[in-house]
Amino acid sequence: MRSQFSYLLLAVLGLKSTIATYIDPAPLKNEHPGQIFSSSSGSTCCVDGVINTGNSTGRFADINGTSTYLAYPPGRNPKTNIAILYLTDIFGVQLVNNRVLADSLARAGYFVLMPDLFEGDPVPSSAMGGIPSTFNITQWRAVHTQEKVEAIIASSISSLRKQFGAKKIGAVGYCFGGKYVARFLAPGGGLDAGFTAHPSGVTTDEWAAVGGPLSIAFGTLDGSNTPAQRAAAEAIFTTKNLTFQTTLYSNAEHGFAVRTDLSIPQKKFAQESAYFQAVRWFDAWIK
Repeated sequence: MRSQFSYLLLAVLGLKSTIATYIDPAPLKNEHPGQIFSSSSGSTCCVDGVINTGNSTGRFADINGTSTYLAYPPGRNPKTNIAILYLTDIFGVQLVNNRVLADSLARAGYFVLMPDLFEGDPVPSSAMGGIPSTFNITQWRAVHTQEKVEAIIASSISSLRKQFGAKKIGAVGYCFGGKYVARFLAPGGGLDAGFTAHPSGVTTDEWAAVGGPLSIAFGTLDGSNTPAQRAAAEAIFTTKNLTFQTTLYSNAEHGFAVRTDLSIPQKKFAQESAYFQAVRWFDAWIK
């Protein structure tokens, strides 16, 4: 096992030029449609796995001017007034995989709120890898600035507390959304705990600012989170004595927790396990 010193040495010496700004190296060609698993693989967990019938079961509502997807637990009885804020990848609430995953978190007993971070203008699924596309991701990012996204997230957190009565708020963030889980887990950000899978674009300063418990699911094939970048993040958390968990899934690519090739057993296992990792993290956190 690597010592804390060796992690710090990697972070300070070997990574100085590559992680200082964390430019996201995952282009659209590495994004893929993929699937959401339909059942758990023999898990003994008390909650069911993701149920994908091709249709989501929640509903949309206008929350403070933002189109928002709401997924309620069975019987609408949230676990001790704990809510989950779902921060999507660049394909947004419009991607059925995101809505079905939100529904599945609700099946585990959590009220889930998923705002449209891109105001009806997500990256289209036609821009995913393997499909010819002229979509300009640079122009898209220029429109959907950090300031705009953060305003929507801050409004959603306020609504969860004031309108929906959430006493504590956990957040899940996938790819794009992972950066904002980190940012809003900073003291005063409004979140109490977080989970992210294959986060993209997170800077070392943002990792260092995290103040709440955080769980991260990484994949070995994810170019947005190289071994050196993962080691640097863990070194930061260890130095801060943060309550954290990181899990590394084999043969798992960027986006695997939401979209992956279920015909490959390792990838299917990674997606299922990342889902249960999130649920168990929040279950343990509220006890």
